Amino acid sequence: MNSLNTMIYPGRVSMRVFRVAMLVGAMTVPVSLPAFAQMMPGFKLNEGKQLTEEEIARNKANEDAARAARAKIPDAKGNSDPWATMRTEPAPKTPKAKTSAK
Repeated sequence: MNSLNTMIYPGRVSMRVFRVAMLVGAMTVPVSLPAFAQMMPGFKLNEGKQLTEEEIARNKANEDAARAARAKIPDAKGNSDPWATMRTEPAPKTPKAKTSAK
């Protein structure tokens, strides 16, 4: 009966093949995207650029200023819990009652 359908509706088989191909393609794309992303070229910023003496001095001054600013930051205190004064003491734990197995 299948061969009769192909004689009456010749486009039906090619449409089924097309649908299967589209389904396989739709299932393959999400799997292949991470691998494609690994092959993409990365951005290379300032590669091969020679710095001038002025830029080197400016970068050194910026690093020294950042180091000095980090040195001014005070050490963290031991307890930084803002709710410490609002909490009550935890309830005393009661010993569990022993149950006897019969």
